[in-house]
Amino acid sequence: MSVEFLGFDHVDCRVRSLAAVESFYDDLMPALGLTEKRYAYIDPEGEWHREFDSYNAVEYYEPEHPTKPRRFFGVIENPLHRTNDTRIAFRVSYHRLPALVALLARVEAQNVEPSGDESYPAIFFEDPSGTKLELIGRA
Repeated sequence: MSVEFLGFDHVDCRVRSLAAVESFYDDLMPALGLTEKRYAYIDPEGEWHREFDSYNAVEYYEPEHPTKPRRFFGVIENPLHRTNDTRIAFRVSYHRLPALVALLARVEAQNVEPSGDESYPAIFFEDPSGTKLELIGRA
């Protein structure tokens, strides 16, 4: 049985300290089209709540669209998290790569490195907590 792949709904990124990365993602996510920000709280049983006075997660949503589901990128604080070699890639328009490289310099992204391969135009970098990210340019 073949199942149609509909793309990803959301990404939950774990970090040790939300405070250490929040301003980084506050600048990066709107540049990628995720312009709405919400806070969330996860109780000891692992249940999600929307509370604005106490939180340990932040979610960045793309604008609502009448014909497609909303995607979001969540950053969840977990003091026990250990950074691994998983990489999260964001597809962007090829012509936007230079401006996004300038943004990465302003937000002090770590270990920024172009792919060096013309057939795979990408920028590899890390957030302040060491999470590996990538911007890949597509026509």
